[in-house]
Order: sequence, then C-alpha cells, then structure tokens
Amino acid sequence: MPRRSLLPLLAGIFLLAAGCADPVVFSEIFQQQEGQKIYTAYNIWYTDPDAISCLNIQQGSFIPIGTEIIPEETTSAPFGLGFYERIRFRDTAGREYTIRFDSGYRLTSMRDYIGYTFTTTPPEELLKDVPEQNRLRISRGEVVPGMNRREVTFAYGPPPLCRTPDLRNESWIYWLTQTETVRVVFRGDIVRNIFNINNQ
Repeated sequence: MPRRSLLPLLAGIFLLAAGCADPVVFSEIFQQQEGQKIYTAYNIWYTDPDAISCLNIQQGSFIPIGTEIIPEETTSAPFGLGFYERIRFRDTAGREYTIRFDSGYRLTSMRDYIGYTFTTTPPEELLKDVPEQNRLRISRGEVVPGMNRREVTFAYGPPPLCRTPDLRNESWIYWLTQTETVRVVFRGDIVRNIFNINNQ
C-alpha cells in the first residue's frame, strides 16, 4: 500500500480509538450518594452554550456558581486531524451546555477538571464564609482588590495551568478573549491589583 494512502487510514484509526475511550462518569468522581445534587463550583463563562471553552474565557454570559446541573455525557469528537473531549450537561431549567475540554490547554485530565469545576457542596454552604459584598461581586462575575484567592476562583474559576503553573504564584492569568489576558496580582492571599496585560 502506498505511504500516502496510509495517512488517512491511520488518522481514521486514531479518531476511532479516541472516540471509543471510556467515558468519565460524574457520579464516580464525586462518589455521589442517592439524591445528592451536583452544582457548578465557579462561574462558567461562554458565548456559545454548545462550545464552551475549558479555558473559561470571560466573554458573553456565564453559568453562575452554585447552579444545579444534570450531567448528560462525556465523549470524544473529531476536530481537524485530532479530537477534543466534550462534557455535556443541562441545568434544571433544561438549558443544555457543552464544554470543549482540551487537556493540552488545561494541563490536567478531564476527570480532574470535572472534579474541580463541579461540586456536591450546595451553594449556600460553598459561599457561607464569603462577605455579602463579595458574594454580590461574584454573582456579577467581578474581581476587585481586597478579594481573596478563593473568592477569585468562585468568580473567574481556577486559572489555566498553561499560564499559571502554580496556584501559589503572586499573579494568576486569565483570558478575557481568545487573544487578550488579564493578570490578577496578589499580596499573600489578597488581591492587590488587576491588570489588562494587553494595555501594558
């Protein structure tokens, strides 16, 4: 068989194998008890509910922290010559969402990503130690000086490890758009300043 004709065949085998990978099961990750609910652990930003970036790019709307969700499936899908993984779920109002997960961007497995993106802790317990003023800011997707690291995570999500490899760093980097980023600078546990890096 000519070498040129092997390439499409190998690509097809790769995609088939990727699509047949074992799905990640929410209930197994959380050791979910009967009747126990699953919620978003932070604000999940999106412009297209069917193609939410796992980088949590801060454009458009967001699914608020503490939103009860019903998992639907985790799958792999062809994309160019490779594939991406999908996490599909809906809220209790029936709105459907799909996160496009790429382990190369998050530098973590899908299982771990689901483990910190969702939670079985109810929102009233998750946010019980957050001052009312900062709860309001989180509900608007805002981060301001004076907030702590946990509150920043609730509003923006954990920073992608590809730009912030250590959460003990004095600054965390987030995407505002696919080409623009923002830096949240800490002094100890508290936000000192926020910089739009693209305006520097």
